[in-house]
Amino acid sequence: MLRKTLNASRLQEEVHRRLHRLQEVLEDGVKIGVPRPQPQAPDRTGCNWTMQHFGNAAGFEASIARVLAQVQAEYNLAQAPDEAEPPPDAAQEAGDPFGGTTRAAARNPFGEAKAAPAANPFGDSTPKGKSNPFDDAKPGDDNAQPQRGERGPNPFGDD
Repeated sequence: MLRKTLNASRLQEEVHRRLHRLQEVLEDGVKIGVPRPQPQAPDRTGCNWTMQHFGNAAGFEASIARVLAQVQAEYNLAQAPDEAEPPPDAAQEAGDPFGGTTRAAARNPFGEAKAAPAANPFGDSTPKGKSNPFDDAKPGDDNAQPQRGERGPNPFGDD
């Protein structure tokens, strides 16, 4: 019999759905924790996945084994192309976490050969007049005494 393929989440959902439709599970009102399927080498029947360590399964082992066997007979675990194991002859350096693959250098999408210098959004003009618009102490001088009629350095007055 040809098996359909499902990804790990769909297989987990299918086993969960079938388990929780069983009469004995419904009568007891128990929620059985269904683990994610684990890939394995195809067994004698051709199944390439298994599930272990079901949660809250005490007393339902036979029912779980029966449902698991039914689902394994119908479905195989789909292997995504990017999840496939690299060929054994692929040379990989021990210090290279990317397996020898390198990314091409970034290309400027605007076609310029090099990055343009940062532009001044205000043009090349400089501020006119004094650089301090408040006409009091120099910038950064917090200990300067304010002029008469202005607030002191501590606005709460508890000197």
